[in-house]
Amino acid sequence: MKNASLYIDLAFCLVFLPLMIFAFPVERWWGTYPLFFGAFVGWLYVTYFLYKYFIVPRMFHGRRKRVGALAVAAVSLFVTFLFSSYEISSPFYHTYRLPEVVPYPMWGVRQNQQAVWLHYIVVAIFCVAVGMLTEAYRQRLAREEVEYERNKAELALYKAQINPHFLFNTLNTLYGLLITHSDKTEATLERFINLTKYIYNNANRDFIPLAEEVEYIGQYIALQALRLNDFADVSFVHEVESDTLPVPPMLLITFVENAFKYGVSSNEPCFIRIRLRQQGGTLRFETENSVFERPSRKSARTGIENCRRRLSLLYPDRHRLEVGADADGVFRLRLELQTSVS
Repeated sequence: MKNASLYIDLAFCLVFLPLMIFAFPVERWWGTYPLFFGAFVGWLYVTYFLYKYFIVPRMFHGRRKRVGALAVAAVSLFVTFLFSSYEISSPFYHTYRLPEVVPYPMWGVRQNQQAVWLHYIVVAIFCVAVGMLTEAYRQRLAREEVEYERNKAELALYKAQINPHFLFNTLNTLYGLLITHSDKTEATLERFINLTKYIYNNANRDFIPLAEEVEYIGQYIALQALRLNDFADVSFVHEVESDTLPVPPMLLITFVENAFKYGVSSNEPCFIRIRLRQQGGTLRFETENSVFERPSRKSARTGIENCRRRLSLLYPDRHRLEVGADADGVFRLRLELQTSVS
Protein backbone atom coordinates (compact mmCIF):
# COMPACT_ATOMS: atom_id res chain seq x y z
CA MET A 1 0.00 0.00 0.00
CA LYS A 2 2.99 2.30 0.26
CA ASN A 3 3.09 3.08 -3.51
CA ALA A 4 -0.61 2.50 -4.17
CA SER A 5 -1.30 6.22 -4.70
CA LEU A 6 1.49 6.46 -7.29
CA TYR A 7 0.17 3.42 -9.15
CA ILE A 8 -3.34 4.89 -9.19
CA ASP A 9 -2.04 8.17 -10.59
CA LEU A 10 -0.08 6.44 -13.33
CA ALA A 11 -3.00 4.19 -14.25
CA PHE A 12 -5.38 7.13 -14.44
CA CYS A 13 -3.08 9.49 -16.35
CA LEU A 14 -1.62 6.96 -18.80
CA VAL A 15 -4.50 4.49 -19.26
CA PHE A 16 -7.91 5.44 -17.94
CA LEU A 17 -8.16 9.08 -19.04
CA PRO A 18 -6.72 8.56 -22.58
CA LEU A 19 -9.11 5.65 -23.13
CA MET A 20 -12.03 7.72 -21.91
CA ILE A 21 -11.11 10.60 -24.21
CA PHE A 22 -10.86 8.44 -27.31
CA ALA A 23 -14.02 6.52 -26.39
CA PHE A 24 -16.08 9.71 -26.70
CA PRO A 25 -16.31 12.27 -29.54
CA VAL A 26 -13.66 14.47 -27.89
CA GLU A 27 -10.86 13.09 -30.06
CA ARG A 28 -12.61 14.62 -33.07
CA TRP A 29 -11.71 18.03 -31.69
CA TRP A 30 -8.04 17.32 -32.20
CA GLY A 31 -8.05 17.79 -35.96
CA THR A 32 -10.49 20.69 -36.00
CA TYR A 33 -9.90 22.47 -32.68
CA PRO A 34 -6.41 21.49 -31.47
CA LEU A 35 -6.00 24.41 -29.06
CA PHE A 36 -9.34 23.78 -27.39
CA PHE A 37 -8.64 20.04 -27.28
CA GLY A 38 -5.24 20.50 -25.64
CA ALA A 39 -6.56 22.99 -23.09
CA PHE A 40 -9.50 20.78 -22.16
CA VAL A 41 -7.38 17.63 -21.75
CA GLY A 42 -4.93 19.61 -19.64
CA TRP A 43 -7.83 20.82 -17.51
CA LEU A 44 -8.99 17.23 -16.95
CA TYR A 45 -5.55 16.35 -15.56
CA VAL A 46 -5.60 19.47 -13.39
CA THR A 47 -9.08 18.50 -12.17
CA TYR A 48 -7.88 15.01 -11.27
CA PHE A 49 -4.96 16.16 -9.12
CA LEU A 50 -7.02 19.04 -7.68
CA TYR A 51 -9.75 16.69 -6.47
CA LYS A 52 -7.47 13.83 -5.40
CA TYR A 53 -4.88 15.80 -3.43
CA PHE A 54 -6.74 18.94 -2.33
CA ILE A 55 -10.52 18.82 -2.43
CA VAL A 56 -11.31 15.25 -1.33
CA PRO A 57 -8.74 14.99 1.53
CA ARG A 58 -10.00 18.25 3.06
CA MET A 59 -13.59 17.10 3.02
CA PHE A 60 -12.78 14.72 5.92
CA HIS A 61 -11.22 17.34 8.19
CA GLY A 62 -12.29 20.47 10.01
CA ARG A 63 -14.93 22.94 8.95
CA ARG A 64 -12.47 25.54 7.68
CA LYS A 65 -10.71 23.06 5.42
CA ARG A 66 -14.05 21.68 4.24
CA VAL A 67 -15.24 25.17 3.29
CA GLY A 68 -11.97 25.78 1.42
CA ALA A 69 -12.37 22.52 -0.46
CA LEU A 70 -15.94 23.40 -1.45
CA ALA A 71 -14.78 26.81 -2.65
CA VAL A 72 -12.11 25.25 -4.86
CA ALA A 73 -14.66 22.74 -6.16
CA ALA A 74 -16.97 25.64 -7.05
CA VAL A 75 -14.12 27.32 -8.95
CA SER A 76 -13.44 24.10 -10.85
CA LEU A 77 -17.13 23.89 -11.76
CA PHE A 78 -17.02 27.45 -13.07
CA VAL A 79 -13.93 26.74 -15.20
CA THR A 80 -15.64 23.63 -16.58
CA PHE A 81 -18.70 25.73 -17.32
CA LEU A 82 -16.51 28.09 -19.36
CA PHE A 83 -15.19 25.12 -21.35
CA SER A 84 -18.71 23.84 -21.95
CA SER A 85 -19.90 27.32 -22.97
CA TYR A 86 -17.22 27.77 -25.55
CA GLU A 87 -18.72 27.92 -29.02
CA ILE A 88 -17.25 25.41 -31.37
CA SER A 89 -18.17 27.81 -34.18
CA SER A 90 -16.00 30.54 -32.64
CA PRO A 91 -14.49 32.96 -35.18
CA PHE A 92 -11.07 31.88 -33.98
CA TYR A 93 -11.72 28.55 -35.66
CA HIS A 94 -13.53 29.85 -38.76
CA THR A 95 -10.86 28.47 -41.10
CA TYR A 96 -11.84 24.94 -40.12
CA ARG A 97 -15.59 25.38 -40.49
CA LEU A 98 -17.63 24.18 -43.40
CA PRO A 99 -18.88 26.77 -45.91
CA GLU A 100 -21.71 28.95 -44.66
CA VAL A 101 -24.02 27.51 -47.28
CA VAL A 102 -24.12 24.40 -45.15
CA PRO A 103 -25.84 25.28 -41.90
CA TYR A 104 -23.97 24.18 -38.78
CA PRO A 105 -26.12 21.77 -36.76
CA MET A 106 -27.07 23.00 -33.31
CA TRP A 107 -26.87 19.47 -31.87
CA GLY A 108 -23.07 19.73 -32.30
CA VAL A 109 -22.94 22.46 -29.71
CA ARG A 110 -25.07 20.46 -27.30
CA GLN A 111 -22.89 17.42 -27.89
CA ASN A 112 -19.80 19.47 -27.07
CA GLN A 113 -21.32 20.62 -23.78
CA GLN A 114 -22.37 17.11 -22.84
CA ALA A 115 -18.89 15.73 -23.57
CA VAL A 116 -17.20 18.41 -21.45
CA TRP A 117 -19.45 17.80 -18.44
CA LEU A 118 -19.35 14.05 -18.84
CA HIS A 119 -15.55 13.96 -18.70
CA TYR A 120 -15.48 16.32 -15.74
CA ILE A 121 -18.06 14.33 -13.78
CA VAL A 122 -16.31 11.01 -14.47
CA VAL A 123 -12.99 12.43 -13.28
CA ALA A 124 -14.59 13.93 -10.16
CA ILE A 125 -16.46 10.73 -9.28
CA PHE A 126 -13.29 8.66 -9.76
CA CYS A 127 -11.34 10.97 -7.42
CA VAL A 128 -14.09 10.99 -4.80
CA ALA A 129 -14.28 7.17 -4.85
CA VAL A 130 -10.50 6.79 -4.55
CA GLY A 131 -10.41 9.49 -1.87
CA MET A 132 -13.11 7.82 0.22
CA LEU A 133 -11.36 4.46 -0.01
CA THR A 134 -8.06 6.08 0.94
CA GLU A 135 -9.65 7.89 3.88
CA ALA A 136 -11.35 4.70 5.04
CA TYR A 137 -8.02 2.88 4.92
CA ARG A 138 -6.31 5.74 6.78
CA GLN A 139 -8.95 5.73 9.50
CA ARG A 140 -8.63 1.96 9.80
CA LEU A 141 -4.88 2.26 10.29
CA ALA A 142 -5.43 5.02 12.84
CA ARG A 143 -7.89 2.86 14.79
CA GLU A 144 -5.50 -0.08 14.70
CA GLU A 145 -2.68 2.13 15.93
CA VAL A 146 -4.82 3.46 18.77
CA GLU A 147 -5.88 -0.09 19.65
CA TYR A 148 -2.26 -1.23 19.59
CA GLU A 149 -1.14 1.56 21.89
CA ARG A 150 -4.07 0.87 24.23
CA ASN A 151 -3.26 -2.83 24.37
CA LYS A 152 0.40 -2.05 24.93
CA ALA A 153 -0.48 0.23 27.83
CA GLU A 154 -2.75 -2.43 29.33
CA LEU A 155 -0.04 -5.07 29.04
CA ALA A 156 2.41 -2.77 30.79
CA LEU A 157 -0.13 -2.24 33.55
CA TYR A 158 -0.72 -5.97 34.00
CA LYS A 159 3.00 -6.70 34.16
CA ALA A 160 3.41 -3.91 36.70
CA GLN A 161 0.69 -5.54 38.80
CA ILE A 162 2.13 -9.05 38.54
CA ASN A 163 5.74 -8.21 39.43
CA PRO A 164 4.99 -6.65 42.85
CA HIS A 165 2.68 -9.59 43.55
CA PHE A 166 5.61 -11.96 43.13
CA LEU A 167 8.02 -9.73 45.05
CA PHE A 168 5.74 -9.39 48.07
CA ASN A 169 5.16 -13.13 48.28
CA THR A 170 8.89 -13.89 48.05
CA LEU A 171 9.74 -11.24 50.63
CA ASN A 172 7.25 -12.91 52.99
CA THR A 173 9.13 -16.18 52.49
CA LEU A 174 12.45 -14.47 53.26
CA TYR A 175 10.98 -12.85 56.33
CA GLY A 176 9.78 -16.21 57.63
CA LEU A 177 13.24 -17.73 57.17
CA LEU A 178 14.93 -14.78 58.85
CA ILE A 179 12.84 -14.84 61.98
CA THR A 180 13.37 -18.60 62.34
CA HIS A 181 17.15 -18.22 61.77
CA SER A 182 17.02 -20.89 59.09
CA ASP A 183 20.27 -21.99 57.48
CA LYS A 184 18.46 -21.72 54.12
CA THR A 185 18.27 -17.92 54.33
CA GLU A 186 21.51 -17.25 52.42
CA ALA A 187 20.61 -19.59 49.54
CA THR A 188 17.11 -18.17 49.44
CA LEU A 189 18.40 -14.60 49.26
CA GLU A 190 20.77 -15.49 46.42
CA ARG A 191 17.96 -17.05 44.41
CA PHE A 192 15.75 -14.08 45.15
CA ILE A 193 18.38 -11.70 43.77
CA ASN A 194 18.66 -13.76 40.58
CA LEU A 195 14.90 -13.76 40.12
CA THR A 196 14.72 -10.01 40.73
CA LYS A 197 17.34 -9.45 38.02
CA TYR A 198 15.22 -11.50 35.66
CA ILE A 199 12.18 -9.36 36.36
CA TYR A 200 13.91 -6.05 35.73
CA ASN A 201 15.90 -7.25 32.75
CA ASN A 202 12.67 -8.28 31.02
CA ALA A 203 10.41 -5.51 32.27
CA ASN A 204 10.36 -3.71 28.91
CA ARG A 205 10.43 -6.77 26.66
CA ASP A 206 7.24 -8.02 25.05
CA PHE A 207 8.61 -11.51 24.40
CA ILE A 208 11.54 -13.60 25.60
CA PRO A 209 12.95 -17.01 24.57
CA LEU A 210 11.08 -19.92 26.12
CA ALA A 211 14.32 -21.25 27.63
CA GLU A 212 14.60 -18.15 29.84
CA GLU A 213 11.05 -18.55 31.10
CA VAL A 214 11.63 -22.25 31.85
CA GLU A 215 14.81 -21.43 33.75
CA TYR A 216 12.99 -18.73 35.68
CA ILE A 217 10.20 -21.16 36.66
CA GLY A 218 12.81 -23.70 37.79
CA GLN A 219 14.56 -21.13 39.98
CA TYR A 220 11.26 -19.99 41.43
CA ILE A 221 10.30 -23.56 42.31
CA ALA A 222 13.70 -24.13 43.90
CA LEU A 223 13.26 -20.93 45.90
CA GLN A 224 9.84 -21.98 47.16
CA ALA A 225 11.06 -25.50 47.91
CA LEU A 226 13.48 -24.08 50.49
CA ARG A 227 10.59 -23.26 52.79
CA LEU A 228 8.73 -26.54 52.31
CA ASN A 229 8.94 -29.66 54.46
CA ASP A 230 8.54 -33.35 53.76
CA PHE A 231 4.77 -33.03 53.47
CA ALA A 232 5.09 -31.30 50.09
CA ASP A 233 5.59 -33.19 46.84
CA VAL A 234 6.61 -30.80 44.06
CA SER A 235 7.48 -31.79 40.49
CA PHE A 236 8.27 -29.79 37.36
CA VAL A 237 8.46 -31.64 34.03
CA HIS A 238 9.19 -29.80 30.82
CA GLU A 239 9.75 -30.84 27.21
CA VAL A 240 10.90 -28.08 24.91
CA GLU A 241 11.71 -28.49 21.21
CA SER A 242 12.78 -24.89 20.55
CA ASP A 243 14.53 -22.89 23.25
CA THR A 244 14.16 -19.69 21.22
CA LEU A 245 10.36 -19.82 20.89
CA PRO A 246 9.09 -16.34 21.90
CA VAL A 247 6.73 -16.20 24.88
CA PRO A 248 5.51 -13.31 27.05
CA PRO A 249 7.62 -12.86 30.18
CA MET A 250 6.07 -13.28 33.63
CA LEU A 251 3.02 -15.11 32.25
CA LEU A 252 3.43 -18.78 33.19
CA ILE A 253 5.04 -17.94 36.51
CA THR A 254 1.76 -16.45 37.73
CA PHE A 255 0.11 -19.87 37.48
CA VAL A 256 3.02 -21.47 39.32
CA GLU A 257 2.85 -18.85 42.03
CA ASN A 258 -0.88 -19.46 42.42
CA ALA A 259 -0.24 -23.19 42.90
CA PHE A 260 2.30 -22.55 45.66
CA LYS A 261 0.11 -19.95 47.35
CA TYR A 262 -2.91 -22.21 47.74
CA GLY A 263 -1.50 -25.71 47.34
CA VAL A 264 1.01 -26.21 50.16
CA SER A 265 0.62 -26.98 53.84
CA SER A 266 3.10 -27.22 56.69
CA ASN A 267 1.26 -30.02 58.52
CA GLU A 268 -0.72 -31.95 55.88
CA PRO A 269 0.33 -33.90 52.79
CA CYS A 270 0.19 -31.73 49.69
CA PHE A 271 1.38 -31.80 46.11
CA ILE A 272 2.09 -29.50 43.17
CA ARG A 273 2.60 -30.90 39.68
CA ILE A 274 3.73 -28.62 36.88
CA ARG A 275 4.06 -29.78 33.28
CA LEU A 276 5.20 -27.80 30.25
CA ARG A 277 5.39 -29.16 26.72
CA GLN A 278 6.24 -27.28 23.57
CA GLN A 279 5.94 -28.86 20.14
CA GLY A 280 6.17 -26.72 17.03
CA GLY A 281 4.14 -23.58 17.59
CA THR A 282 1.98 -25.17 20.30
CA LEU A 283 2.71 -24.64 23.97
CA ARG A 284 0.83 -26.61 26.64
CA PHE A 285 1.16 -25.71 30.29
CA GLU A 286 -0.60 -27.52 33.15
CA THR A 287 -0.60 -27.25 36.93
CA GLU A 288 -2.30 -29.47 39.51
CA ASN A 289 -2.23 -28.80 43.20
CA SER A 290 -4.04 -29.61 46.39
CA VAL A 291 -6.17 -26.79 47.79
CA PHE A 292 -5.97 -25.55 51.38
CA GLU A 293 -7.30 -22.04 50.92
CA ARG A 294 -9.90 -20.67 48.53
CA PRO A 295 -8.53 -17.74 46.51
CA SER A 296 -10.28 -14.46 47.14
CA ARG A 297 -11.71 -12.39 44.35
CA LYS A 298 -9.07 -9.73 44.85
CA SER A 299 -6.27 -12.27 44.55
CA ALA A 300 -7.81 -13.70 41.39
CA ARG A 301 -7.97 -10.27 39.82
CA THR A 302 -4.29 -9.58 40.46
CA GLY A 303 -3.17 -13.07 39.47
CA ILE A 304 -4.92 -15.39 37.04
CA GLU A 305 -7.36 -12.73 35.85
CA ASN A 306 -4.48 -10.51 34.79
CA CYS A 307 -3.09 -13.41 32.81
CA ARG A 308 -6.47 -13.90 31.15
CA ARG A 309 -6.42 -10.31 29.98
CA ARG A 310 -2.83 -10.54 28.75
CA LEU A 311 -3.68 -13.68 26.81
CA SER A 312 -6.76 -12.06 25.27
CA LEU A 313 -4.63 -9.12 24.13
CA LEU A 314 -1.63 -11.08 22.87
CA TYR A 315 -3.38 -14.20 21.55
CA PRO A 316 -7.06 -13.27 21.12
CA ASP A 317 -7.99 -16.33 19.02
CA ARG A 318 -5.01 -18.57 19.71
CA HIS A 319 -5.27 -19.68 23.29
CA ARG A 320 -7.45 -21.78 25.59
CA LEU A 321 -7.31 -21.45 29.36
CA GLU A 322 -9.23 -23.78 31.67
CA VAL A 323 -9.15 -23.15 35.41
CA GLY A 324 -11.10 -24.83 38.19
CA ALA A 325 -11.19 -27.17 41.16
CA ASP A 326 -12.44 -30.75 40.87
CA ALA A 327 -14.82 -32.47 43.26
CA ASP A 328 -11.86 -34.26 44.85
CA GLY A 329 -10.37 -30.93 45.92
CA VAL A 330 -7.64 -30.75 43.25
CA PHE A 331 -7.14 -27.44 41.52
CA ARG A 332 -6.26 -27.83 37.83
CA LEU A 333 -5.12 -25.28 35.27
CA ARG A 334 -4.59 -26.02 31.58
CA LEU A 335 -3.28 -23.55 29.05
CA GLU A 336 -2.89 -24.27 25.34
CA LEU A 337 -1.19 -21.55 23.37
CA GLN A 338 -0.64 -21.24 19.63
CA THR A 339 2.42 -19.02 19.49
CA SER A 340 2.41 -18.82 15.68
CA VAL A 341 -0.33 -18.59 13.10
CA SER A 342 -0.48 -21.76 11.02
